[in-house]
Amino acid sequence: MTWTIVVGVKQVPDADEVGIDPDTGRLDRANAPAVMNPPDRNALEAALELRDTVGGSVLVITMGPPNATSVLEEAIAMGCDDAVLVSDRAFAGSDTWPTSLTLARAAETLEADVVLCGEETTDSSTGQVPPGIAAHNGWAQLTYAEELEPQPDEGRLVARRDVEGGYEVVAAQLPVVVAVAYGEFDPRPAGLHRKIFAENDFEPREWTAADLDIEDEVGLDVSPTAVGTMETVEPVERRSEIVDSVDALLEPLEETEVVG
Repeated sequence: MTWTIVVGVKQVPDADEVGIDPDTGRLDRANAPAVMNPPDRNALEAALELRDTVGGSVLVITMGPPNATSVLEEAIAMGCDDAVLVSDRAFAGSDTWPTSLTLARAAETLEADVVLCGEETTDSSTGQVPPGIAAHNGWAQLTYAEELEPQPDEGRLVARRDVEGGYEVVAAQLPVVVAVAYGEFDPRPAGLHRKIFAENDFEPREWTAADLDIEDEVGLDVSPTAVGTMETVEPVERRSEIVDSVDALLEPLEETEVVG
């Protein structure tokens, strides 16, 4: 049995260049260069390693504007087999809930056995999309995965998960959604011939909200997240004092009145 492995990637503003629009509370992406979300590179490498073990294909999907094809080209250059751009004005303003629905429907359409995503995105850092994909499709999920062991004969995937104070090893039946821990699965470099192919000959498939039959389920109006108010907080002035003994360090505490 070979697996169809789908990887969700996102084009994000460079974290070092992004700001926040004080009027809307949203990210101001206008002056920040667009890059692939760094944790997604770990997910891509995990997918390619799975394909190397069990066979099959790695398909990449991204939801974004037409220029988001650049991140798909990067994925193809790394060695992925095909890619899909999901793009439509209807998606404007979508928060993590309709976004995860869109990716869930795309993964379902691609008949995915495994869906891999980065742990979170650097532009919002919610970590909600991978579990959201699993919830929308009713699939199993494995989060904070540091290692993956495919068991194709049993139709399941085993993961070592990072948890507080250590790790745990868990297994899930396919289909399964995996959130790959950031910093794990060191991404391989793109080969020269793959780069040339991706830049000159590759064309991704393109799907709209209508293609996925979700026109009324995406966009700002159906997004439950709302930005309340924002204010700029001035930095707190900090003082430092060098002490030359433990007694000098404890003296301010001894002078403090205890109430209770």
